[in-house]
Amino acid sequence: MKALNRLSIRARITMGTLLLAAVFFGGVSLVVRQQVDMIMQNAAFEVLQNDATPFETAIQQEPNEPGDNPGEGQLVAVIDPAGATQTSTLPASITSNMALIDLAGTGPQQLVAGGATYLVAVETVETGAGNWTIISARNQEESALVLTDLTAGLTLGLGALTLLFGAVSWRLIGAALRPVTQLRRSAEAIVASDTEELLPVGPAKDEITDLATTLNRLIDDLRASASRERQLVSDASHELRTPLAVLQAQLELLRTGDRSSIDSDILAAERATTRLTELVESLLELSRLDAGRPPTPTTVGALVDEAGGAIDRARLRAMSDDVEIDLIMPDHADHAAPIAMPALLYGRVLDNLLSNAVRALDGKGQITATIRLDPPHLITFVTDNGPGIDPEFLPHAFDRFSQEDKVRGTANGSGLGLAIVAAAAASVNGTVTLENAADSGLIVRLTIPVTQERPDPLRENLEAGPNNATAPALDSNSPSRTGNGS
Repeated sequence: MKALNRLSIRARITMGTLLLAAVFFGGVSLVVRQQVDMIMQNAAFEVLQNDATPFETAIQQEPNEPGDNPGEGQLVAVIDPAGATQTSTLPASITSNMALIDLAGTGPQQLVAGGATYLVAVETVETGAGNWTIISARNQEESALVLTDLTAGLTLGLGALTLLFGAVSWRLIGAALRPVTQLRRSAEAIVASDTEELLPVGPAKDEITDLATTLNRLIDDLRASASRERQLVSDASHELRTPLAVLQAQLELLRTGDRSSIDSDILAAERATTRLTELVESLLELSRLDAGRPPTPTTVGALVDEAGGAIDRARLRAMSDDVEIDLIMPDHADHAAPIAMPALLYGRVLDNLLSNAVRALDGKGQITATIRLDPPHLITFVTDNGPGIDPEFLPHAFDRFSQEDKVRGTANGSGLGLAIVAAAAASVNGTVTLENAADSGLIVRLTIPVTQERPDPLRENLEAGPNNATAPALDSNSPSRTGNGS
């Protein structure tokens, strides 16, 4: 079996067709030989019956006269009712083995005597004096020779036909697999040249065309994935370079600079380290989302609690600013309804959206998070009255490391927050959209599907881990939460 697996598909299919052809033609040969043998047996038996017919007629007309002697080449014996042989041209080998002949039989009989095989027919003629028996025989040597020659002819002819069938199969299978070989060569050429070309797709609507189309989609996906990875590495290297340079400079100042400014230097280094930590955590979060791990469902109540914690964390971040952060929740929502997105991931999404909104307000304004259960979806709105987003930047807002020109070059954000939000929504087949408000500000709409799978609290707790504790949430039973971070 291992040796067979090493053969090419063409060779294996050809061997299979040869085997089937050999079995088929062998069966045909056997049937033909049996049919010819049967025809020859029946013909010989009719000849034997014809040899006995004159004697039957003579006995019926003259019971005491068995008729003339048999003709030349006829092997016939006529036995009277008393058991005496009146006429016989049977060879001695048959005469000495008369006991092996069934005199009461009516069909053809085979008798091997004297090294030869004979076909024997027995006819009984009833008369008033008793029953006469006529035995006719025929040597089967000629028939055996005919069958031998027929078998040899069938073997040679059908063997040659099987080989011809195998050769034709080899050519046809080669022609059928030729497009696959061309696809392989084209793929090798694409890999060797590192071009942007795709595999050729023929005009025929067959399996080869479907294969080429599927492989082209795979090539496109792989190229896009490789491009994203290269861009991610490039952007990450660019984003990491700045805080690392700042951190290195601050450490050098701590070692060689003015000791009186040590507090400010340590604070600057701490900020650079915090930025590095946030960037690395964001990259890890994107990596986990890109891995495509099936999400753990939770309940509406768990998401509401997590939303409360996110609001509290946002208020802490905006504590020194004049920013009001409110949460509006459904009054009579089914808190036990299962939701596809894990609570911890939902909290991270809200953290990113609220952090972006706080930064956009620049110290003064209002942010409102609204949760609405609209089966089969849970919809979350995050709105603010800030300056909004440049309309030209909106199509690129969810791209990784993408930031508006007015934000680039500052220490605010890394351009990964909205990318994480988009990846989190996609991981549960949800959607997220951005829209500038009519007057001022930004409206973010996050839609999460309601699922039929009930949450597993144990699995959710294990995934959250002991180090993922969040800030205390407000009472989730109240219809709304209001307040400000001042």
